[in-house]
Amino acid sequence: MHPCDDTYCGPFPESEPEVKAVANFLRKHKKHIRAYLSFHAYAQMLLYPYSYKYATIPNFSCVESAAYKAVNALQSVYGVQYRYGPASSTLYVSSGSSMDWAYKNGIPYTFAFELRDTGHFGFLLPEMLIKPTCTETMLAVKNITMHLLKKCP
Repeated sequence: MHPCDDTYCGPFPESEPEVKAVANFLRKHKKHIRAYLSFHAYAQMLLYPYSYKYATIPNFSCVESAAYKAVNALQSVYGVQYRYGPASSTLYVSSGSSMDWAYKNGIPYTFAFELRDTGHFGFLLPEMLIKPTCTETMLAVKNITMHLLKKCP
């Protein structure tokens, strides 16, 4: 609850202008948006709903296969391994994720990347690792996109 904490949630939902702008955009255009991706540091994971509870999403099969293809594509670039799965069981149960919010608000395919690394550098990834992280992540995003377009309703 302290504004200087890493996990400060704000004084009320959508209190920050950036969050409010994204939420309003997604609400306005949700009929035309099939996927939502968010990017975070750090843990080398590709997560999907739910994060706030232990439950299987109705479109699990398609989301799981998209995540599997994405992490394999990502690893093919520099050999960096990512874990993947529902956020609640792969990382930990947490509330307030934009991924869950987007999913519950009608966007059928939502993912959260936890980018490099696994804790050695934490939130201060060295500059020399930023471009490689971008390169491998964009290949993963491309694989998610292609999978959803070809295999998922």
